[in-house]
Amino acid sequence: MKKENIHANHRSRMKNKFFVNGGDNYYPHQLLEILLFYTIPRIDTNPVAHRLLKRFGCLENVMNAKTDELKEVDGIGPASACFVNAFGEICRRYSQNSEKKPRFESTTDLKDYFTVNFPGYPTDSLVIISVSPQLEFMRSESLILNELISSSAAARLIAGLILRGGSDRIAAGIFHTCTPPVPDPRDYQLTRMIAESAAAMGTELIDMVICSGEYAFSMKETGAFSFN
Repeated sequence: MKKENIHANHRSRMKNKFFVNGGDNYYPHQLLEILLFYTIPRIDTNPVAHRLLKRFGCLENVMNAKTDELKEVDGIGPASACFVNAFGEICRRYSQNSEKKPRFESTTDLKDYFTVNFPGYPTDSLVIISVSPQLEFMRSESLILNELISSSAAARLIAGLILRGGSDRIAAGIFHTCTPPVPDPRDYQLTRMIAESAAAMGTELIDMVICSGEYAFSMKETGAFSFN
């Protein structure tokens, strides 16, 4: 005899309520609960949703978590981790595309963008932004600087960021957490690596901006690096 799924009616009620009223009145754990219906078919997803929020602190952090981090939560397997991570990426891209996009018509525009949008990095980091033919922001990718420099696959990692950006024009920012916004030998080495990787892929590096706190240094503006 086929065993009845005791959560079937609960799931139907949750879905019907969402269809009728939308998600405005749902708590974060309820939204996660519904999301997990599609990868966890037979068990109650409510406790799993609560565990996700307890582990990461808020819904936004759950959506930003990496798949390996998600799989550390009891009840989240590879399929659920992939689904939640992909859903988070969809949300980020929708947010980027639906908002008014910054334009980079000058070096000042680039410096302002980096210092305003990326001031809180806890460790030295590299950020690469893709720029459209209309000089508008498309997307950003980041890597921890020490991990990148020490990696034997640094050039491949950078090429992957450029490829995912999907543009023939990029700008990069290096964030110093404890030193002034002045390029050091490591920054020059990384800039050259990015420029060469980009050129090999038919992509132009339009500037490298060194940031620290509210201050920024443009390599292109100061002639510290050869930019076309």
